Amino acid sequence: MLKELVKGGKMNRKIVTAVLVMMLALVFCLTVQAADYKTPDQLVKEAKAAIKEVGPADLKKMLDTKEKVIVLDIRDRDEYEKQRIPGSIQMSRGLVDLHIEEIIPDKNAKIVLV
Repeated sequence: MLKELVKGGKMNRKIVTAVLVMMLALVFCLTVQAADYKTPDQLVKEAKAAIKEVGPADLKKMLDTKEKVIVLDIRDRDEYEKQRIPGSIQMSRGLVDLHIEEIIPDKNAKIVLV
């Protein structure tokens, strides 16, 4: 069929050229998307680089100096009820992914998980 299109004249050559251009564009788009794809390991590495661990003394200092920080307690409810940091928010780890935007809509908020 391709040979027939090429033999057919100017109109057929335009069609073949258009099809080739579209195919090249598609290949280019797929290549660009593949280059933007990150593996799960890369995503985890980036996330870990953005996380800063703080100790109990650091958190106490943040709270004492009235630094704007949200304390999210991800322990089980019974542990939270026994002893908690005043002003902390309790949410089980399994629900954090589902509801974090509802609880903490400010994406720039400093969050400490305990």
